Amino acid sequence: MKVLCDTNLFVKFVHRLPLPKGMEAVLDNEQTERFISAVSVIEIFRLWQAGRLPENPDTWLNLALPSWTVVPIGVDIARQSALWPWDHKDPADRLIAATALVEKLPLWHTDTILKKLTGFPQRYHTNVLGSP
Repeated sequence: MKVLCDTNLFVKFVHRLPLPKGMEAVLDNEQTERFISAVSVIEIFRLWQAGRLPENPDTWLNLALPSWTVVPIGVDIARQSALWPWDHKDPADRLIAATALVEKLPLWHTDTILKKLTGFPQRYHTNVLGSP
């Protein structure tokens, strides 16, 4: 199974924070191929700078990344992220969704705004622990 995680789920998984029901088992499975978008690295550092992540990513990110494939933002992904006629203006979310479409990877996320959008493979998970 291949899974593209949004930034939130990646950070929670790496730090072993509670995840929605069943997600940790899938991500821990050695058969699962785990992906993140390169834009998630930017988001992680921005979250830390804003005080929303307590630990400097320089202390943990390079240790976490070897078991993930970081998908670069190429021309096709950048182009697609700009072409959707969505009201959603967050460039990181648009790039992550475009990565899912271009790379044909299901995006796993807990974002209620992305949940309402179409045009990319996605699997929304409620942010409530123990929920499917």
